[in-house]
Amino acid sequence: MDHTRHKPPQRSSARRFTRSALARAIGHITLGGAAVLAVVSLPSMALAQPAAAQARSYNIPPGPLEDTLNRFGREAGILLSFTTETTAGLRSPGLQGSYAVQAGLDALLTGSGLQATRQPNGSYVLNKVSAGTAVTGATGLPVVTVTADVEQETAWGPVNGYVAKRSATATKTDTPIIETPQSITVITRDQMTEQNVQSVSDALRYSAGVLAESNGPDPRADNIVIRGFDTGGRDAYRDGLRSYAFNNQGGTVYETYGLERIEVLRGPSSILYGQGGAGGIVNLISKRPTAEPIHELQVQVGENDRMQLAGDFAGKLTEDGEWTYRLTGLLRDSDTFIDYVNDDRQYIAPALTWTPDADTSFTLLMEYQSNQRGQGYQALPRVGTLDSNPNGKISTSTFLGEPGFDRFDQERTSIGYLLEHRLSDQLTLRQNARYQEMETKANSVYMTGLKADNRTVGRYGSQGTEKVKNAVIDTQVQWNWQHGVVEHTTLLGFDLQSMRNDSQTAYATFNDLDVYQPIYGQSSAALTLGEDSRQHLTQNGFYLQDQIKIDKTWVATLGIRRDSTKQSTDDHLGGTQTTQTDSATTGRIGLVYLAPSGFAPYVSYSESFTPVVDTTYNGSAFKPETGQQYEVGVRYQPADSAISITASVFDLTRQNVTTDDLEHAGFSTQRGEVNSRGFELEAKANLAHGWDVLGSYSHGKTKLTKDNSGNEGNQLSNVPQNTVAAWVQHTVQSGDLSGLGIGVGVRHVGSSYRDDANTGKIPAYTLIDLALRYDLRRLGTNWNGWRAALNVSNLFDKEYVATCGYYGDACKYGYRRNAVLTLTYNW
Repeated sequence: MDHTRHKPPQRSSARRFTRSALARAIGHITLGGAAVLAVVSLPSMALAQPAAAQARSYNIPPGPLEDTLNRFGREAGILLSFTTETTAGLRSPGLQGSYAVQAGLDALLTGSGLQATRQPNGSYVLNKVSAGTAVTGATGLPVVTVTADVEQETAWGPVNGYVAKRSATATKTDTPIIETPQSITVITRDQMTEQNVQSVSDALRYSAGVLAESNGPDPRADNIVIRGFDTGGRDAYRDGLRSYAFNNQGGTVYETYGLERIEVLRGPSSILYGQGGAGGIVNLISKRPTAEPIHELQVQVGENDRMQLAGDFAGKLTEDGEWTYRLTGLLRDSDTFIDYVNDDRQYIAPALTWTPDADTSFTLLMEYQSNQRGQGYQALPRVGTLDSNPNGKISTSTFLGEPGFDRFDQERTSIGYLLEHRLSDQLTLRQNARYQEMETKANSVYMTGLKADNRTVGRYGSQGTEKVKNAVIDTQVQWNWQHGVVEHTTLLGFDLQSMRNDSQTAYATFNDLDVYQPIYGQSSAALTLGEDSRQHLTQNGFYLQDQIKIDKTWVATLGIRRDSTKQSTDDHLGGTQTTQTDSATTGRIGLVYLAPSGFAPYVSYSESFTPVVDTTYNGSAFKPETGQQYEVGVRYQPADSAISITASVFDLTRQNVTTDDLEHAGFSTQRGEVNSRGFELEAKANLAHGWDVLGSYSHGKTKLTKDNSGNEGNQLSNVPQNTVAAWVQHTVQSGDLSGLGIGVGVRHVGSSYRDDANTGKIPAYTLIDLALRYDLRRLGTNWNGWRAALNVSNLFDKEYVATCGYYGDACKYGYRRNAVLTLTYNW
């Protein structure tokens, strides 16, 4: 894949050949073009030796032999020479799994009558097996050695295996992660595929400092806790652009099949993104067009009558690659482990990239997603779930709503673009923009509390519609400059956000329900309109950041930002309007030392702010909520290896947190402060002989340091002090079981308090995940391109309580076992 389409490499004073320039040069060498020499992935000879011995993970679909060799060469970082006459008309079965270079080439050449031979200088040439001599073609072409830069991973592109080495989430520039002075995790497409993640929360289950599914089964949003603080579920980031919803029903759930990467930036990030929570952000990177052909069809069947069809297609629209495309789509029809609650989805994402020259790239991203669920909320009485009930345990499948009434239907449409133009060798202009509309129709019946008989619950319900419109644009100028041994990457940016929400909600009291023997259909509640309002948010921010690398050894990151926000609410029922304006200056400073051994200790300080919409009892506007974090850590990323280990300690504080006003019922006051301190360890590695591993450990305490409700000094509810996760996967490399992959995961979530008063605890739980996959081409050539996989989460179907503290003294169960069989065909 030509990643430079999205992020052209910076030029040095020495001329670097573009791919088209290389092609023209090779054309002259071939004496008038009688034959074309294919040269793929052109590293310096110093890099060829280690690349040959190192095993890497590959996911190369079947296709024309020339294309698969070209892709393998770039990903392996080798020089491979052959004529197109040699490979004409031949196809390759592709390559899935972990291979050293020679083993990978042998697998790609299976059945072709060709073999790859390593030369003394570290390059490779193709030989005919029968003749045993190098193929030179009709014009007697010699092996041509061209020295150029290794084509590398980019911050927005695909990654082989689990270990990403570059990201833009923490800096908005294409930066090596090892040079970033803040903890960050990248979940790659390969990891998502091999673990068969069904949601963003699924993908984060093995990440340090992250509590995925913090709101239990909830289709309204991906509710995620980072370093003890909830991201809110309504504040999402896609390709670095914010998507915001004002209320519970308007959250955004993104389809993971349309994602290339999921990235978690821990700690405050207002320097780049403006208002946001103190715990961190989750940034989703879309699949983008590629010049290399992708043809994938996928069928899934599983528990709860799950049926899903998905497809992913990409390639060139013009022979020269100036226009490329991608089309990703999915259809799903499924029930869930909760009675009367389905999980249906339709998704399509077309994308188009125009690259008129080496300095310009314009990518158009479009997306449509429709979700249909039977309910958006499912909390059951604490007595009967967390605590014992004389009537027994309440079933995890119990539905407290009304069939035919409860629904959660959401449609989301977005269109945006990513523009990049290199103005000179030092200056690059980028502009990213997106417009999104989302409409949610949510009917839900909730429990109000458990009655004295310990089996009947009171219920009330709501019927609402929300229409959200988001428009975001972010313009950046990047200046790369140098004086002596000091290199600067200076970023100046301006972003503008405009977000509007129109909502109407009606309420009614529903009849009581026996949770042990529910009888539905006996309610004919009269709904009364209780809310009709429009909320509007605008924000603009200027930011300046400088990444300073000194003598290739020290990297300092300095940043400052100024934001202005305005929020208004029009209450159509009450005929009132409230307006609130806020402004804030936030900053970040960090320092990294790059040791030759691959260790990189770092230290940083960062800030965040979030406007609080509402007023006190006396009508005064609330101050913005603020956050400050101190972090010290060390990374280990040895050169020429797919290993990444990060250890960090942090001290994070949220201030101006709103709490209940004890003197004025129904109002709030800002007397709250929460502190989170902890240690995190995360490791990922793609090892030799087909082994892939990842693991994480988190220990922390999230304490209420200021609180007017008598809870000061207590631990924050629903936040465990300890979490541990590990995933090990092995792909058999030879023998009768060659092509079989086995993955086993363990997730342990420690105990937590069920409320801020710390009156009781939610027990710890441990879950096991399993993955089996098989490359069916091992069965014969008729199965080329076919792969099968079985993924099971919560293998032993453990019942556990995930979270508590909901209205009516309610708790939520966690997800039950989910087994999914996947059949994928690539051609």
